[in-house]
Amino acid sequence: MYGNGSRLRMLIATSLLATSAALVLVGEAGAWSLEEAAAPYKGTTIRTIGEALPPLEAMKKLAPEFEKRTGITVEIEMYEASETASKVMLDLNSKRGRYDFILQQHRNVGKFVTNGHVEPIEQFMTSAELRDPEFKPEEQLYQGLWKEISWYDGKAYGFPFTALTMYEWYRADLLSDPKEQEGFKAKYGYDLGPAQDWKQYRDIAEWFTRPDQGLYGTAIQGKRHEALWYEWLNFLYSFGGDMLEVKTGSECGPVIVNSPQAIAATEYYKSLMAFSPPDTLNYFWDDVMALMQQGKVAELIMWNDATYAVAVDENVSTVVGKMGFDIVPQGEGGKVAQVEGWSYLIPTAAKNKEAAYLFIQWMMEYDQQLEQHLNGGATPRPDVYASAEVQKLPYAKASMASNEVAKPKPTIPQSSEMTDILVREISSYLADEKTAKEALDESAKEISAVLGSCAPMKYPVQ
Repeated sequence: MYGNGSRLRMLIATSLLATSAALVLVGEAGAWSLEEAAAPYKGTTIRTIGEALPPLEAMKKLAPEFEKRTGITVEIEMYEASETASKVMLDLNSKRGRYDFILQQHRNVGKFVTNGHVEPIEQFMTSAELRDPEFKPEEQLYQGLWKEISWYDGKAYGFPFTALTMYEWYRADLLSDPKEQEGFKAKYGYDLGPAQDWKQYRDIAEWFTRPDQGLYGTAIQGKRHEALWYEWLNFLYSFGGDMLEVKTGSECGPVIVNSPQAIAATEYYKSLMAFSPPDTLNYFWDDVMALMQQGKVAELIMWNDATYAVAVDENVSTVVGKMGFDIVPQGEGGKVAQVEGWSYLIPTAAKNKEAAYLFIQWMMEYDQQLEQHLNGGATPRPDVYASAEVQKLPYAKASMASNEVAKPKPTIPQSSEMTDILVREISSYLADEKTAKEALDESAKEISAVLGSCAPMKYPVQ
């Protein structure tokens, strides 16, 4: 009896092992592969457009591998940010479908969704033919960044192309120079180092302003351009202010852009003009990046996706090996940064949506994200940041620290109008046409009028 039972158990065990092996073989035979998923689209050309910066240049270098594996050709158009936005809006409004996917600033997502210009990503992610089961964005991406950059009103419309923020750039070689340290401490009474608060930031800017040596303490992006608004937000948030009293970018709420904190932040921002080059009111992001590359400024507040071109690329920068990076100096708002990003989006008028999705999904894989990040990208994947190669980058820790405290900005359909109002009014203040309070009061009134009943003024204008 015992012997027969043993043989029976052995037969059952053998049968189970055989069944498991068969299931594995079936699973392997039917496993998802990029090549098979792309087969119906072989010979297709997909076209995209984005900002001409290292992250897109890195993507362009990676694309040939995808083309080789799939037979799908990838064409990439690169322009300055404002020109990119204009070309995208022309294509979306005309419904020509020139672009199969677009790379756009996340604050435009609400407008695109409301106007029916972009597709929800769910339809592609629920397709067994298109979805790589190894791609798990709900586990592999920074959830807060993904949901602020690529979602709107509780629904996903894409994935972050870049998870951006701004932080402090400084000349580490200057701040660590013994003679500079001695002279600085003698004048200001404390040790010279990366600015931790705005008093220190101003002192450092003052100390290194030496026009006769071709060196300035800082340079603000004072041109009447969206770069002005983005830069100003760092001061607004750090001083404890905001534009709207809301928790997420897709919400509407009370207008607080003319709060006492906002006025103080704006007045401080203007004070830095004294330590900036004379032409600072004509500068935007490309200009101040060039100044740092040329070693002509001591500290700036700038973008993480532009950092590679200053800190790593010796072909364009004279300060490689001389730079340091840190979170934005702290004010009343504490440790804070801003959420920004460019998102992969698929237009409703696109002609090759499935092929576009396959490329986007492939770009979100670890290997491509790592390669892109190492060459100037700004990944939304924490596992990429955790890699030893990324940790060696001089700006990795500043990026991670900023991502952890980044505040959302409006992605509602009227966000562009809000930006335009603030750019105009802050520019008027910088040009001595108004006081800070007058400029922000006017901004608050106009923003409240644009948004309507959901956005009363918390600080009414007398």
